[in-house]
Amino acid sequence: MTDIEETRIRCPGCGKLVPAMKYCIYCGTRLPQAAPPLVRPPVTAPPTPPTVPPPTAQPPVQAPARAVVRPPLGLNEEITSLMSEIAALYERRVILIGLLQSNQVSEKVFLKIYNEYTGRLNNLLNARTNKINELRSILNEKSLRLSEVAVTLEELDIRRKVGEIDINTFNQKVESLKREESELQESLKTLKTNLDTLEKILAQKKPREIRDLEVNLRLYQDALEKLHNEGKISKETYDAIKPSIEETINLLDSIIKDRKEKERELREKLETLQTRYKLSEFSLEEYEKTKREIQAEIDKTWE
Repeated sequence: MTDIEETRIRCPGCGKLVPAMKYCIYCGTRLPQAAPPLVRPPVTAPPTPPTVPPPTAQPPVQAPARAVVRPPLGLNEEITSLMSEIAALYERRVILIGLLQSNQVSEKVFLKIYNEYTGRLNNLLNARTNKINELRSILNEKSLRLSEVAVTLEELDIRRKVGEIDINTFNQKVESLKREESELQESLKTLKTNLDTLEKILAQKKPREIRDLEVNLRLYQDALEKLHNEGKISKETYDAIKPSIEETINLLDSIIKDRKEKERELREKLETLQTRYKLSEFSLEEYEKTKREIQAEIDKTWE
């Protein structure tokens, strides 16, 4: 027997099983043609899917940028904004009065805008007063707490020295108190700066600008009084603005009072110099030199 079994068929002549050849090996009868062997398609391994590289980490999808939301105004910015608005309204009222006395605005429009500015200004001034009271209250509380911290630190030091508390406990408590003390001192510094800003109306303006506002307002006051006496502006309008004009003049004067006094003294000094020069106490060169020095001091007063 071979490893491969031979195909046999039955001979139609002798009836024997014979190899599937053309003729029977026993009787010579022509054998029927054997059907071709069934050829099965070769069995092939299923196709290997293409190697897919492992997914690489994709960068995270960034959300669309949001609009920048600014934090609420800090205390310093809030106060600065408040005082800037107050200064602007004072200046606008003076300009508006100037337009009225020069007949560049009707009384009706003038009163409408002037009353609007005055109402806003009063609201802001009230807000300023409330903020001053609020900050002073906080300042007093923090100052009291700072004093308490100082006393506690001294007390801890004594208790350590007498052996009541150990060094580790002492150091822990002192570290905490020192940190609180530093925070309180910084907070008090900020509070005092803010209070100083609130208490100085028109601090954003230069002394020269405040002086010019006062000078102009006094001129407008005289002009309006004359117009009122001549019947060119109504009593209603004049009575409505007269108190606020006087109040504003007093405010401006109080802010630059010291500078005005210094200028007055320097101008007296300049007048004295001129008189002495006329009396031939100085040469022309000495007079001109001293005059320039005094004038420079006057200019510096309003810087």
